[in-house]
Amino acid sequence: MKALIVDDERHVREAIRLLVPWQQFGIETVLEADDGTTGMAMIQAERPALVFTDMMMPVMGGDKLMEWMAEHAPESKIIVISGHDTFDFVRTAVKFGGMDYILKPIDAEQLTSAVERAVSSWRSEDASRSRARGQDIELNQLKPLYTEQLLAALMKGTGSAQEFALAMKPFGMRYGAAADGGTDAVGSGIGSAGGGTGAANSAASETMIRTAVVELSSTPPAVADKFGSSGRDLFAYAVANIVNEMLRDRGAGHAFRHHAGAEQEIVLLFWDSCVDVPGLLVECNDALFVALKARLAIGVGLPVAFPSGLTASYRQARTALMQRNLLQTGKCIHCFDAGSAVSAESALFFSPYEERVRYAVQSGSPDNIRRALQLWFDALDQRTRLTPENLLLWQREFQLAAAIWEGGRNVVEADIPYSREGSSSLPVDAGGAFQYAAWKEAFVREACVIGARLNAVSERGSTIRDIAAHIEKFAHEDLTLQSISDKFHLSREYISRKFKQELNQNVSDFITACRINRAKILLASAHLKITQVAEMSGFQDEKYFSKVFKKLMDCTPSEFRKRQYGME
Repeated sequence: MKALIVDDERHVREAIRLLVPWQQFGIETVLEADDGTTGMAMIQAERPALVFTDMMMPVMGGDKLMEWMAEHAPESKIIVISGHDTFDFVRTAVKFGGMDYILKPIDAEQLTSAVERAVSSWRSEDASRSRARGQDIELNQLKPLYTEQLLAALMKGTGSAQEFALAMKPFGMRYGAAADGGTDAVGSGIGSAGGGTGAANSAASETMIRTAVVELSSTPPAVADKFGSSGRDLFAYAVANIVNEMLRDRGAGHAFRHHAGAEQEIVLLFWDSCVDVPGLLVECNDALFVALKARLAIGVGLPVAFPSGLTASYRQARTALMQRNLLQTGKCIHCFDAGSAVSAESALFFSPYEERVRYAVQSGSPDNIRRALQLWFDALDQRTRLTPENLLLWQREFQLAAAIWEGGRNVVEADIPYSREGSSSLPVDAGGAFQYAAWKEAFVREACVIGARLNAVSERGSTIRDIAAHIEKFAHEDLTLQSISDKFHLSREYISRKFKQELNQNVSDFITACRINRAKILLASAHLKITQVAEMSGFQDEKYFSKVFKKLMDCTPSEFRKRQYGME
């Protein structure tokens, strides 16, 4: 905390300095000025909490200084030290916020009491200012989240156009009641009349807007890594803030963070019909490059009426991004063209190459896999146009084929349907350009991982079949799950689980079935008694053997022998 003594008499300044217990009140710095003009300059530079001032001084008196402080330094507390008790001086001190009016010669006790009251008042007001600043910070932090939610609701068709427009009014948007200076936040959603004023009035008040989408998923890794573990969120905030700095002064639009599935993107709304949107986006991308060392891909929709066309313009911007030619370098702004036809070469699918790739993947050989995929890559190399939409479709085709190769166990329904709205990170270089070779290599690696997984499953299946063969051979012995576990060095739980998965039955049921099959063969020997057949099949109790046999064969061992072999 600082204090300033403004008096043209040096001995008065020294007296105040000596009489006030500064440390007791938390005042670390005491400044001096010998006239009002000098005092004004020091107040501007130092922002003292307390100002002691004389009324009669050369150049500028205390009355003029207090009048200036009321406008430029209202938070400072003023204590007047004067040798004059005229009514005009006292009235001026009261009028411009003086805390006390102390006459010379100065009384130490009176001065200390005045300082105590002034410091207490300043601290109370400073605490209020701090709380207000904290609330302002919180509000500033919440405002973007609030407007992002409003925009998301509008694009879903459930939001209020008037409420959104009122939130955007400080940024230059004019729509409906917001354009007329109204404060009614109750408005229409997408496509509704809005404000209850009738369809004709709504049509007359429609605002033309244009949407752009900044793709963040293909940001160069080196740029995203600068933002640490919370890189995606911080990077999105940084991009939105930089773009908003460009748009704020023009009052032409605003940038919002938006979630498109699992990916974040920046949605830009432009509401100034005169603005050159593609040209302004080039400037925004240049600003992003200066600040972040990255230029980003941006899709632009067509101008539409707000709010009815908002979703359509957004989808157009997304489509422009998904259909951009990744083989064309140096172009970042991609405008939607409703008249452009999709080239016939976009009909190239992965499916004609699936069988050859499947055999290679099932072999588990990375060399075989690479050779099989190379045939497909050779066909892709002939294309002059490669879009994120193509890559996404091929990735989905491959995932579905791989799920079928693995017996459907890894099929997740949410991953199978193809959607134009989908997105995935593209391999890019330090400048943000698509790395075609890296994308192909990633495809090869994924196929190799699937091949290794298929081989591992095959090996596990072979082990279970070995266990089944062992049971069939030694079922007549004292065979238990523990003894099988000990022989094959696998846990009982693992054997039970995998046996059920591979052979669709429990180990104990399989042992019993093998013993009954052995018993059916032994029953063909007329010289063997039922008791002997039971023992030789692995059953120690004849009654239990007969019970199990009847349950599985729907007849007793004796009835089976008679019916099957014609023996009593």
